[in-house]
Formats: sequence, C-alpha cells, structure tokens
Amino acid sequence: MLRITTGHLGSLGAWVAGLRTDDIPADTLRAARYQVANMVAALHAAARLPDTQAVARAVVRSGGGGRASILGTGQRAAPADAAQANAAYTMAQDFDDIVWMGHTCHSAVFAALAVAEHEARDTGALLLAVVAANEIAGRLGASSFLGPLNGQMWTFIHLIGAAAATCSLLGLDATRTTHALAIALAQPTFALQPAFLAPTSKLLSASVPTAIGIQAAYHAAEGMEGEPTLLEDRRGFWSRFSFHPMPGMLGELGRFWTLQTLSMKTFPGCHYFQTACTALERLQARLGRLDPARIRAIRIDTSKLGAEATRFGQEYGRTTPRIGHVNVNFDLATTAAVFLHAGRLTGAELDPAWLDAHTPAIAALRDRTTVVHDPALTLAVIGSARALPTGRQALDDLHARDLLELRRRYRREYSSSLVSAAEAVGWVRALWSARGSAAPPSASGSAIPLRFPNRVTVDFMDGHSDSERVDLPVASFCLPAAEAELRTKFTREVAANLGPERAATAFQHTLTLEAQPLAAWVASVSLG
Repeated sequence: MLRITTGHLGSLGAWVAGLRTDDIPADTLRAARYQVANMVAALHAAARLPDTQAVARAVVRSGGGGRASILGTGQRAAPADAAQANAAYTMAQDFDDIVWMGHTCHSAVFAALAVAEHEARDTGALLLAVVAANEIAGRLGASSFLGPLNGQMWTFIHLIGAAAATCSLLGLDATRTTHALAIALAQPTFALQPAFLAPTSKLLSASVPTAIGIQAAYHAAEGMEGEPTLLEDRRGFWSRFSFHPMPGMLGELGRFWTLQTLSMKTFPGCHYFQTACTALERLQARLGRLDPARIRAIRIDTSKLGAEATRFGQEYGRTTPRIGHVNVNFDLATTAAVFLHAGRLTGAELDPAWLDAHTPAIAALRDRTTVVHDPALTLAVIGSARALPTGRQALDDLHARDLLELRRRYRREYSSSLVSAAEAVGWVRALWSARGSAAPPSASGSAIPLRFPNRVTVDFMDGHSDSERVDLPVASFCLPAAEAELRTKFTREVAANLGPERAATAFQHTLTLEAQPLAAWVASVSLG
C-alpha cells in the first residue's frame, strides 16, 4: 500500500484526481479547445522543417511501437515518444501560447493527446486532461517566478504538466497522482542558455520533460513512490529553482482558472515580442508597405522581460553570420528586421532556406534597429500581475530586504542588474507618473489580460517618424477577436500542408472537440 501523502504536492494531486468536466466553467473548456487548435497550427507551421523531421525520425528509430500519433508524419509510437516528437515540432518556431504563468501548452496538449490515444479515451477525457495539466503546471511556474529561470526555460513545468494530464487519463486516485507529480519532479530538468538560444537542441527543451512526466505517471500507477514534500523541503525543488518561493501561487484551484489567461501567438517568436510585431503591422496598415530603403532607423521600447530576452538572444544568436529559425525568436531586433523585410512574419519566414536567402538584407535592417528598456512598460506588465489575486498577494508580500536579495541573486545568475544605472532615471519617471494612477482592478473572473507592451518608432530617410504602441497581444483569450485571430493562424499554417478546405473543417471540428471521435479528429489534423 502506498503511504499517505502530504505537502503542497498532496494538495495538487488531490485536486487533479478529483477534477471532473462538470467542475470546469464553459469558458475554461473553450480556452482549452483554443489551445489545442493553436498547438496544431504551431505544429503544422514547423512540420516541413528538416530539424523537426529529424526529431520524428530519431524518436521512431529509438522507440518502440504504440498507438499514439506523431501528427507531423502520421506515424504511430508509444505515448512518451509521440508526445516528445509533437512537442518538439511546436518548440521549433516558438509559435505556441502562454498562460499565467508559463508555456504550459506543449506538455498539456501533447501528453494528453498521446495518452488519450494510447489508452483509448475519448475527446472529453482529452480536454479534461488538458485543463488539469495547465492548472497545475502554470501554478508551479508562478511559484518559481522569482528564480534563475523564466519563460520557455521553465522546462520543469512540463514534467508536472505531463504527469497531471496522464494521471487524469489513467484515472489515478489522489495518493497515486501525488506520487506521480513527485516522481516527475524527482530529477527536475534545467535549461542551459547556450543550448536554448541558438542551436536546434532547443527543440528538446519541452519535449524531453514531457516524456518524463508521462512515464512518471505510469510508474506511479504501478506503485512507485515519490516524495510529497519535494517542493518545500529545505533541500527540495524551491531551494534550487526559486530565489524567493511563492507557495501562495499554488492556490485558488477551482476558483481561478489559469487557462482563461491564455494568450496565443500570432507571430512566431518570443511572447514578449508579439506586441512589437503587431505595432509594425499597424504601422504598415496606416502607412503602406514599410520599404526598408526608406527607413533610417527603428527604435523599439520594450519591457524588462523583452530587453533581457533580447540581450541573451543577441549574445548567443549572433555568434555566426547565419540567421537560424531558433535565434530569430529571442532577438527582438532580428524579429523586427524579418518582419520589415518580408512585410509579414509567419511560419514561412522562419524556413531555413528563406532565412539563408535573405540574411544580408535582414542583417542590414537589424543593424539599424535599437531595443531599449522602458520602465513604464515594465510597470504595465507588473500591473497585469497585480490584477490576479495570487499575483497581488505575492507582490505585496515582497519587502525591501527581499528585493535587495533578489537583486544580488539576479546579478550573480544573469551577470545583469534588475535596475541598472542607465535605467534609474526612467524608473523614477515611470514611478512618478504612476503614483496617481488607479489601482488595477481586482479579478472578478479568470479572463485577465496579460500585458506585454512594446512601442515601435520608425525614423524615415525624409526626416519624419511614426510610432505605434501595443500593450496586449491580439489573440489574448480575454479579447472578443481571439477566435478570429486563431482561425486566421490555423487556416494559414495548416492549409499549407493539408489544403484550405481540410484546414477549415479541422478548425471547426477542434472548436467542437468533445463532439468528435478521437480517431477521426486526429486523422483530420495529421499529416501522412
């Protein structure tokens, strides 16, 4: 008999084991369907890349048979192998989505899909598992927000997300589910920046932990035990992955729904850059084609998150003359240059052959682009966090000594400062301007906007300039236009492989996922 479980993982495991479809609000289920559709679109956008096809071949060659589908090839594999391949496809172009907090989608969708197929479950059970994975993985990421990793490099969320999805589909009880979560986190994954920000090893950063999480649940189902106090133990998870653990972020299960903070990318690349691309798109809509020959310089004011992502992306992504589909994603100047050169940014512009052919022109535009941190934009990001009950409480609990310790740890980990001397004046101005602003509204529901603002200013050769600021990604679930934006992305990227009619039908079937037989739906979105 398995021993009784305790600790924070015990609370998470009990919630996953007890979750039923009737417990989930209709809007949360709709967000889950959107996420599934978005990830299918992201997979198809990268389906023809040599790097993703290589992952699929490696998985099939090294693994055994099974009943789970690799959507990019139509082949079948064991669930951990199929999920690993599918998640690698969606990592390739960073064309995924986020929730509060983390890119939970890779494991939430593809672990659930692989196990649902393998265990002959229906699409209703699949969607329930997607919800469970998002709610658990997002909360673990949020609890570790003030730590040595951020964003896509939180690869550990896929360990627990995949385990939660698998436990849901296997119907494990609270004790076994808790042990599965603990087993998944027993040897947590850690992304190293040199392997993530330039080479194609980045493709494995979500897919490998997803496979481990699936296997952890199967181990627990057969009686293996983990350590339920693994998060809070003084030598446990938070001691390694957080400078200032925030266990309160694990709360509000069943009251606040992480999935309703869903924000889907309409451009391939870092989520912090999405609004910069939308700003360029709006400038182009107002001014006509932004001919690079007419542009003298581009300035992009961004948040601290966007500035730091760019700093790391430039350090590792500009070590060779070649611009690859990985290093476009984390260098905002390069992302903007690709958009300006092509007049758009879709999966097609991240094709290696296209990038190779256009590298000189992209590099010339990139050299005219400056990325600058604007503290006022960072305050807008913080304001989004304060709109969430758990986020507001966590920020209020930070004291001066905590901020000093965070500054010290951040400098040691990243060789950077939370507030540099160059930014000090900007911070003073931003705080002074914000002092009379109304407090962010308290959350009355879960569909809360997550703002990641950017302001783009284009200086033209004739001496005039124009600027556009966008705060909220246009495919945020809280916006009425989210479904239309998702439809545009899905039909464009999926049609490139399956044709327009089949893509349109597949989108409608995904919006009514529970009404579709699982095998028929998989066939409708799969290559091969």
